[in-house]
Amino acid sequence: MADSRSKYDGQKPRILYIDMAYTLKMVRERSLEQEFTSRECGGYFDHVWGVHPIADIPENRKLNYDGFKVSTVEFSANQTIIEGSSAYYSLLKFFFPLNFFVSQVRFVIYLIRLVKRERISIVFCTDPYFSGLIGLLIKTFTRARLVIWVVANNDEAFEANGVLASPQIFRRRWVEKIVDRRVFSGADLVAGANQNNLEFALNNGAKLSKSTIFPNGKLIHKQHLVERELRDKDELFTNSPATYHFIYIGRLLDVKFPDDILRAFNVICKTMPGCALIMAGDGPMRADLEKMALEMDIQTRVHFLGSISQDRLANLLGGCFAVLSTLTGRSLVEGALAGLPIVAYDRDWQLDFISRNSAGVIVPFRDWQKMAESAVHLIRDPEEAKRMGAASRKTGVEASDTEKIYEHERSEFDKILKR
Repeated sequence: MADSRSKYDGQKPRILYIDMAYTLKMVRERSLEQEFTSRECGGYFDHVWGVHPIADIPENRKLNYDGFKVSTVEFSANQTIIEGSSAYYSLLKFFFPLNFFVSQVRFVIYLIRLVKRERISIVFCTDPYFSGLIGLLIKTFTRARLVIWVVANNDEAFEANGVLASPQIFRRRWVEKIVDRRVFSGADLVAGANQNNLEFALNNGAKLSKSTIFPNGKLIHKQHLVERELRDKDELFTNSPATYHFIYIGRLLDVKFPDDILRAFNVICKTMPGCALIMAGDGPMRADLEKMALEMDIQTRVHFLGSISQDRLANLLGGCFAVLSTLTGRSLVEGALAGLPIVAYDRDWQLDFISRNSAGVIVPFRDWQKMAESAVHLIRDPEEAKRMGAASRKTGVEASDTEKIYEHERSEFDKILKR
């Protein structure tokens, strides 16, 4: 492992990692600690400050309005977690937009002072919008390098259903596009989670000479690396009469099209008896999806599990027959590591991932009828399903080689620190 030294103080670099995907509470509840430990890049950094600017929102936490206070928790010897709130001031309690703006300006000033005081050399942001703007402001007032990690193709998402990347903050896509170009062009390095996501960044202001790919395989929980045969059997399979269990893993959001999964499964049920569907994930569409399953008369065959731990997810995957994926990220790797054939839409990075070793079947975007037909074909051709499962496991192992991923990340960090 490289023992890189920062030119700031002769020590290993330090990083401020701004990520709004999960709060500390959510990470602990769902056994997602790898989300945080991966930030240390295999020991490359002397210390990591993980930041969630508005942790109250994903947790639906009640605001205190008791002045500017942030939560600081020592996650490990090498990592500190800092969580802020969307609003702090009681005088502006009934004027939330103004309170939000003033509060976030104060929070950014706090981070700028932290970066200067702790001699932090890299600011890493996991989206080009709210986190990216904060990172750009920090870069402007400090000597830190700015890295933007792009984990979604927001142009494709907007074209598909008109959903904004940050609807609560920017309200209009043209505003987001301006932010895209300003943040991407101002970054010292733009890293896509895959080629598709990187192309989105390059089409919106990122410079090819300052771009690379940082795969999301580094986020995989260790339980998913266990061979399928060695995983515990989940109680769901003990109580389920079904022979073939399909699984969808992801948030229940319209941008993910989980309703298409139900449509496809309805066709599967009409063609092949003895099938069940596991919906592993939660979100605002859950009630509508449960109603949809009831109307299709497949409610007894669909298991809505909500948010579950990574240990249980790994065990569930070990007992499933195949993965159905409309649009997923890290969970696509998790399904592959279980050795499951994958039936997925031709969307975002899914074609690239599945076609590497022929780990499944790609169908046209939003063609849930074709998704169902492909799934039925796998049931009728067990040898093909077995072959795809083996290829899937191989693809997953290759995609989650953390040492290889960290080695590449360290090389790119070295470049921008020397630049």
